[in-house]
Amino acid sequence: MNENGRTNAGKRRNKQRFQARKGFAVLLAALIPGLGHLFLGLFIKGLTFMLLLLLDLSAMLYVSSIGMQINIPLLILLGLFVPGLYFYNIYDVLQSADLILYRRRLKAEGTDPDIPSTQMRLFQRERGVSFGILLVLGGSLMILFYQKPRWLAAFFASYGTYTLAVLLVIAGCLFFLREISFSRRRRRG
Repeated sequence: MNENGRTNAGKRRNKQRFQARKGFAVLLAALIPGLGHLFLGLFIKGLTFMLLLLLDLSAMLYVSSIGMQINIPLLILLGLFVPGLYFYNIYDVLQSADLILYRRRLKAEGTDPDIPSTQMRLFQRERGVSFGILLVLGGSLMILFYQKPRWLAAFFASYGTYTLAVLLVIAGCLFFLREISFSRRRRRG
């Protein structure tokens, strides 16, 4: 075989190996949300998915077990969050694996990866204080859900639906502002 044949065979082997890693990451993400991200080296994303899933399940158990009239809209929304988080987790693992493996393949070939800055920002979020704050808040909420204080049950009974509606409106406004910001950036550049 000539050198070109060996190079092509090496590229095919690398591509197969990259595809196998991607498939394994997706399989792990399908088994336990966040595990695929951990396999890819995106520890904060993986732990965030795990924390969100645990918080959602804890909140569902709390709302359904506090002995008050069950807040059906809140329980339904919390229940719908689980498959939404699950499928977004798989989608994000696929996208992240493609980007990571694409960068690794280009580095292995000796070329400089030319990745748009919008995709690179996803991986710059892997550092910062926000994850620590999320862990503290998530842990505090889990403690509250398992301790079941009376004031929290009274809050959910009185203001649970309103609080949920306000949170959804705020989240919608934040996503709206984010889209406006992205569209302005696209027009400028």
